[in-house]
Amino acid sequence: MLWIQVIICIALVIVVSSKLSQSADMVAEKSGLGRNWVGAILLAGSTSLPELATGISAVNLDAPDLAAGGIFGSCLFNLMILAILDIYTGGGPLFQQAQVSHGLAAGLGSLLLGVAASGIFLAQRNIHPMIGWIGIPSFVLILFYLISARLIAKFERRRRSEVLEQESEAYEYEHVKPRKAYLMFALSSLAIVILGVWLAWLGDKVVQQTGLGESFVGSLLLAITTSLPEVAAGIAAVRLDAVDLAISNVFGSNIFNMAILGVYDVAYTKGDLWTKIGNVHIFTAVIAMMMTSVAIVGLIYRATRPSRLYLTYDVLGLIVLYIGGMYIIYLG
Repeated sequence: MLWIQVIICIALVIVVSSKLSQSADMVAEKSGLGRNWVGAILLAGSTSLPELATGISAVNLDAPDLAAGGIFGSCLFNLMILAILDIYTGGGPLFQQAQVSHGLAAGLGSLLLGVAASGIFLAQRNIHPMIGWIGIPSFVLILFYLISARLIAKFERRRRSEVLEQESEAYEYEHVKPRKAYLMFALSSLAIVILGVWLAWLGDKVVQQTGLGESFVGSLLLAITTSLPEVAAGIAAVRLDAVDLAISNVFGSNIFNMAILGVYDVAYTKGDLWTKIGNVHIFTAVIAMMMTSVAIVGLIYRATRPSRLYLTYDVLGLIVLYIGGMYIIYLG
């Protein structure tokens, strides 16, 4: 019965994610904010809310390190999604089809990862300034998230104004009223949050039933289940020929994940959350920053596929960093 529920839930996530990506594409067109901002902020927020719900649950159960591990693991897997999407497209390299401007969201995400890693490093050395029960790094993460959202919005508006004539020809939803587009996105977002939390709960049950428990494999399985909405939404966006929406969702999810880490600290009232997070997550953050840097290089360099290698070197680098990083974390 459990596996039947898992199959049903995954099928529903795939269907709803397709609707979510389409409605996000509509919102991007109707609002004039563009795919980059909508993908990085609205779509990323919707697909990342299951991590927020499951993480707060873990924090309330006095397992802040598990919650933080899920966030950092999700950041790694989100970047791995770029490689998955590149393989899925099959034709031209993914980064060749994308706007170079995604480097802004990627860079901001890397900055937030650095803030989080610094917070852990300082706390482990008994340097943890606080306001009430909340650590200063948490305030910085939430503040930087808000600044990031504003910067991406301003940049996207400026970019769209410069290429208005070219982009106006690509409008596809003139027959859809703005109110309908916004309503579809809101309902799809609500559905994906509910399904994401259900899937995470089912994943936890599978881990317990299979005896994986608190093992590395069990934690990896839970991280993947909570990131499935991002995968499904990304593939759906690529199928809609909205590559920019898919890529901005990945970078935006990592920005939102770091803000979630700050929210965890607000929810954890039993002490300083940063002192409860293990040193291994500094390494995870560094790997995530390295993967982000590789993605930025791919966006700028726009490599072609070598004749004897299906994958471009940037995508191959993402895969090697992810697998290598997870293996070292496993050994640790």
